[in-house]
Amino acid sequence: MTEPNPLEDLKRTIVLVYGLLANGNPFWAFAAVKTNRYQLFLADQKEGKIDLSEFDSYGEIVISGEGKSPPDDITLKVAEMYQNDPITFAKNVQEDISDMLPKLGELNNNG
Repeated sequence: MTEPNPLEDLKRTIVLVYGLLANGNPFWAFAAVKTNRYQLFLADQKEGKIDLSEFDSYGEIVISGEGKSPPDDITLKVAEMYQNDPITFAKNVQEDISDMLPKLGELNNNG
C-alpha cells in the first residue's frame, strides 16, 4: 500500500477562469487548483458547476477582477508567485484569452 505524500496536497495547477458577473460584465480569475482535484475541476467546469464563492474544495482563488482579461502586470506577478517563466506564462494566458473572447461575446449577446 502506498503511503500518502503530504507534499502532494501542496501542489497546484494555475488556471485562468473566465465568466460573467450578475450584471453581465465579464470577469477573470487566476486560481490555484489542487493537483489531486484538477480532473474534478475540469469536469465541473465543463458542466458549468464551478462557483467561485465556494472554490475551497478545488483550491484557492489567487486574484480576480472585472474585465475580459487580466492586466499584464497581474499576469506577470502571478507567474512570479508560482515560479513560472513570466514570458511563457503570459503567452499562454494571451492564447487562452484569444480562445475565450468569442465565447464571452456569445454569452453576452445571448444572455
